[in-house]
Amino acid sequence: MGKKSPKRSPKKATSKRSPSKSKKIATKKAPAKASESDNVIYGKAAAAKRWGRSDRTIQTWIQNGMPVSQSGRKYVFDLSVCDPWVESYLSDNETSDSKKLNDQLKREKLKQEILKTEDLERKKQIDKGNLVSREEFDLFAAECVIEARDQFLTVPKEMRRHLCKKCQAKVVELQKLIELTLQRLSVIKEGPNKE
Repeated sequence: MGKKSPKRSPKKATSKRSPSKSKKIATKKAPAKASESDNVIYGKAAAAKRWGRSDRTIQTWIQNGMPVSQSGRKYVFDLSVCDPWVESYLSDNETSDSKKLNDQLKREKLKQEILKTEDLERKKQIDKGNLVSREEFDLFAAECVIEARDQFLTVPKEMRRHLCKKCQAKVVELQKLIELTLQRLSVIKEGPNKE
């Protein structure tokens, strides 16, 4: 059969390595002096409690430029510097309503300028001949309606009596529609007058 394994010693095995010199020995920090601790806050939670805000708000303030320093992972808030900053930041937020109003006014002015620019562009296009002005278009439409009316009225009355009653009613309705359109177009300057 095979070899038997040797029995283990009842003594505990000791490490062959020597203790590391790089290990840091945990020490308790001495409490800060009373005058220093009154003027400094450690951590976002304590700052949030002091100013009555959430931790997230304090983080936002820090991102917006609140003067803080870091001690390890914790933020250190020097109250002699942070209190005036918070007061000015909050007063700026109170005046943000006026900023919103100013922004709204600026947007309205911008819209008006855009409309003016579009109107000028349209006029340039009309001057170049790329577009037809509204007045010219209305006059052209009126001329087309007059031509249609004239052509329609040339249909002999004898021909109308051969139409069915439904078609005769449509002819009368179409005549009224043409007359109404001509009345509306006569309001336009230099528009067609009833002939």
